[in-house]
Amino acid sequence: MKLTKAIVPLTILFASLVGCTARPDRVLFREYAGYGYCHMKVETAGDPLMPTEREVVDFYGPCDARP
Repeated sequence: MKLTKAIVPLTILFASLVGCTARPDRVLFREYAGYGYCHMKVETAGDPLMPTEREVVDFYGPCDARP
């Protein structure tokens, strides 16, 4: 009985945390520029108050970086 009482709040907590995660940034374009560097166009999450508005950022840096 005690286990059931503990599982319900933990399930609610887990479900609420999963719903709060934001969509990650999305790489739209990646081009190798030489010497381990890449040119990328990344769509960012933008303003948290307006989640539907996203912006595209030009990034030039290491290919393994997450801009």
